[in-house]
Order: sequence, then C-alpha cells, then structure tokens
Amino acid sequence: MKLKQDTIGIGQNLKRLREQSGYTQSQFTRELQLHGISISCDIYKKMEQNRYNIRIYELAVMKQLFNVSYDEIFKDLPINDLDLLN
Repeated sequence: MKLKQDTIGIGQNLKRLREQSGYTQSQFTRELQLHGISISCDIYKKMEQNRYNIRIYELAVMKQLFNVSYDEIFKDLPINDLDLLN
C-alpha cells in the first residue's frame, strides 16, 4: 500500500499564516535567516508549493514566528482520510 503524499501538504497553511502575519515571501525568508535557518526565497516558495520537505527545526521556527500552535500549521489536512491508504 502506498501513501498518496501529493495530497498532504502544509504549503497552503504556511502561505495563509505568512500573509496573516503581514510578511512577503522575501521578508519571511529573511526572518527565517535571522533565526539561523539557511534558506533562499526559492526554497521557501517551494515550501508553500509543497515541493520541499520541511525540516523539524524549520517548522519549529516558523511556528514561533507565526506565534501559532502546531494544530494551526496542520489545520485541515486529510491525515485521517482513509482514501490516503488506497
């Protein structure tokens, strides 16, 4: 059984949280860099497009910068959807 990974991603939530926080992609990339994450704007864009595997430390820093819970970052993901296992 193979998990359909393309249906799961937090990119939409990252974009929503970034916009709610008033950051452009470039500004948010700079904030991440100031917090010790070596990242380019291109890589951050890929995160929002679900085309980059986010590291745990990166996610922890984003949570802190957005001032939200992990529940908010993972909001509305179909992780309990049985169709993912088909």
